[in-house]
Amino acid sequence: MDRKEFVKSVCTVGACSCVGAFMIGINNVSGQESTSSKPGDPLEKRAIKRMEFADLWVKRFINVLDNTLDEETRKKVMMTNGKICYQEWIKSTGQQTEVVPYEKWVAWVGENVKDGSFQIEGNVIYYQYMGSAETGQAAPENVCLCPMVESKPAGLSKTYCLCSVGYVKEMFEQMFGKPVDVQLVASVLYGGSRCKFKIALS
Repeated sequence: MDRKEFVKSVCTVGACSCVGAFMIGINNVSGQESTSSKPGDPLEKRAIKRMEFADLWVKRFINVLDNTLDEETRKKVMMTNGKICYQEWIKSTGQQTEVVPYEKWVAWVGENVKDGSFQIEGNVIYYQYMGSAETGQAAPENVCLCPMVESKPAGLSKTYCLCSVGYVKEMFEQMFGKPVDVQLVASVLYGGSRCKFKIALS
């Protein structure tokens, strides 16, 4: 999807830039719609220019991180940003998470989640984004659910996706009330059909 189509379809939706999940204790939230602008008017043109600039800025900024910070520091910065992103999403939607025993959650997923979001193997969870917190709707394949980079800026460093790793880590740690290890298995920005994560409980 190019920037113009993105603007026409989503730029009028007011929502956080986070990606959501279908989790126990968390409800999907629809974005708030504002008044749409007419095609070609100054507001739409300005929005397109701002988004084109955002593509360049994000790519440049992540390159700065790659060229000035060591790998561990980059990881910490981006994962912390993702952690805060999830916390702000919870706060902005007025929702609360409740700590759930892992075994109870596994049973709940088996009975209620049929969309392929989860594959559970013992204490390891394979999770993939199937929908968006922004719209509360299912998302098609090959679409990055982060509005900041939905246009998939060419050459964007993989460092960017550490933000989602931090987001998922915070989401599951709040739910289980204990530390988890999260690894990015696949990313839409780098050829995956969906963003997928491996979550390991200690």
